[in-house]
Amino acid sequence: MKPLSIRHLALLHLLLTSLILLAMGLYFWQEIRQTRLRFQSYEDQTARQELAEGVQIVMGRMRAMGDSLAQWDETRQQLSFREYYTLWRDERVHNSGLLATKTAAVALYDESGRILPGSNGPRPMPTSVPGKPPTSLLIRDAGHENLYYYTPVYADSAATLLLGYLGLRLDFRNELEQARAYRYADLDSLRIDLPVGKSLDTGRILAHLRIRAQDNPQLQEFQRLLESSTIRLALALLISTLIAAVLLERMLVRPLRHLSGEIDALREKTHSRIAPQGLEALPLPVQELENVWRSFNDYQSRLAELHLDLQRSSQDFFDQARRDALTGAYNRRAFDEHWREAARDRRLDNVALLLFDCDHFKAINDTYGHNVGDAVIQAIARCLQQALRVDDRLYRIGGDEFATVLIDTDVRHSQTVAERCLEHILSHDFRQNGLSEPVTISIGVAIAQDIPETRERISLSELQKRADLAMYTAKRPGGQKIVFYTPALGNVESLVASRPINAVFRAIQDPDLLEMTYQPVVRLHDLQKEYSEALVRIRFEGQLIQPREIFPIIQDRNLDAEFDLAILRAIHRDMDDGTLAPAQGVSINLSAAGVINARVMDALVALLEAERNRKIVVEITETTLITQMELATVNIRRLRQAGALVALDDFGSGYSSLRYLASMPVDLVKFDISMVRLLESDDARQRHMIEEIAHMVLSAGYELVAEGIETEALLDRVMRLGFSHAQGYYFGRPVEDEAAQA
Repeated sequence: MKPLSIRHLALLHLLLTSLILLAMGLYFWQEIRQTRLRFQSYEDQTARQELAEGVQIVMGRMRAMGDSLAQWDETRQQLSFREYYTLWRDERVHNSGLLATKTAAVALYDESGRILPGSNGPRPMPTSVPGKPPTSLLIRDAGHENLYYYTPVYADSAATLLLGYLGLRLDFRNELEQARAYRYADLDSLRIDLPVGKSLDTGRILAHLRIRAQDNPQLQEFQRLLESSTIRLALALLISTLIAAVLLERMLVRPLRHLSGEIDALREKTHSRIAPQGLEALPLPVQELENVWRSFNDYQSRLAELHLDLQRSSQDFFDQARRDALTGAYNRRAFDEHWREAARDRRLDNVALLLFDCDHFKAINDTYGHNVGDAVIQAIARCLQQALRVDDRLYRIGGDEFATVLIDTDVRHSQTVAERCLEHILSHDFRQNGLSEPVTISIGVAIAQDIPETRERISLSELQKRADLAMYTAKRPGGQKIVFYTPALGNVESLVASRPINAVFRAIQDPDLLEMTYQPVVRLHDLQKEYSEALVRIRFEGQLIQPREIFPIIQDRNLDAEFDLAILRAIHRDMDDGTLAPAQGVSINLSAAGVINARVMDALVALLEAERNRKIVVEITETTLITQMELATVNIRRLRQAGALVALDDFGSGYSSLRYLASMPVDLVKFDISMVRLLESDDARQRHMIEEIAHMVLSAGYELVAEGIETEALLDRVMRLGFSHAQGYYFGRPVEDEAAQA
């Protein structure tokens, strides 16, 4: 973009300022208008409220007068003895004090609702009673709106003997004016949406009344003052802007243009200086511009000195770009550069790479906060740096991962350095950082001389893969905290670089990576969902690792109990955040190793005690042989005492289903999907065998659960056999949010 001149910038500034002032003026004008409308709306609402209160008072007074007259003894006498009815109507009623207004008219009606003879006096009333009294009406006559009230007159106080009816008429407008004082409502503007000669039930009278508020001189004056003030303020700001523009042109634009011309002329004179006398040629000299002249000349003399300082600082910046800001250790960039430097001139066949990783650092960070987490990282860096040799460099290559490269070393020396690092960490008092538990690290070591392909130069990525595998092995619960890579740990390309293996190890450390899905288990006698089975997947590096990839890794590395603990924490998380609806039952799969593991049992019992209002089924898979049957039986009884139902899962697919069924105190038996599907087999002998097994299990007192129900025909078969529960795609697929499934 081409630079603009100072004059163009000044004009642009003036234009923008004018537009801003115009926008502000329009905004304030609109705000004044909206304020007036809000005040007007408030007054209209208040006027409407006053009118409603007046109508309520009028109606109450009319009913009170009518009821008082109906209970007056003289009223009853006129219905029985009518000789003095005219005198009573024209004089006695108005002199009795029961009518609070002089505009009222009264008439009596017989039992059939017809007006008594002699009622066509000076204030004529309708000749018959409309509707069934008591009733009140508003009738618009020529030039008047009258309220009529009709009420029955009884001979006794128990209201059992009807004598006739009393009719009362009031002038609506007159009574409304007398009802109360009106501050906002303008009764002169009152209009009633009712044709002449038509009647309206008084219960709907407010919907047909139209009224406006009285004129408010103060509000009109206030609005006029606001508008005039806004106009004067806008004019003042506009004049101020114009004056500022003129001053800007004379005091800044012209001098700067002159200064720019002088600097352009100076470009061709390397050692020249601008004379201060040049200021006298400016139209209006400014002190700040004089400082600019002098500063420009000083700049030339200091430029050489600054160039030297820049050379000295560039080295400092180079070092800082390769240091970790938090710990002071070298960063990943320095790690890669130093490795390339070491590998440039020699074969790296006597090099050891040590990887350090803080155990459970995410839990520390989440529990104590990032400040404590940073303090722990700093303390680990200091301990490792103190344990390394003077010439060894410590690198921070990740959040809680450190590394060092030992040159010209062997296994014995690498072991000594690793043990010294571990000892420094274990001896450090992390309580001063606010932790209540010790901090440990896992160390993976890979040595280049142990790699068979000694004829070829080893790459950093190759060595780091081996150190990664060793470190992951060290992080396994109950294992050694220092592990050297050996071929026995597995193939690096298929294991270390395998995303599922990394995902399993990470998920055991961080159960938030586990994504639980829930498949409904249906009670067959009413086909209602009773609970949901929790199924596990792992979300790792943007991809979803499925169970078929997860469990072979767990079984190969004997991680069953550790993975069970991670699943229990993930299910407890879903209970807390509402993914599992409150009081909704859940079925939890437990491995054979978990059944005999004390930590798993303690965690499961704690979950049962915390969720006593929730039905929890523990499914023990029998596809893996349980070796400690006595201990497993004791733990199962403990779970049942804590409130869990225990199910024998995958019945018919394992090693010794009948032995487990006879030995373990379970409540439910889940037929494996392979056995359930045999019920649809064309081989009658296979179907008969499955049916007999089901009858045998039922006769032993167990409830049966059928897996893999996908068709209505298969559902009918298991229901006829006596299965109590079933699950499968016929009822619903697993979903992440159990509430959504419901």
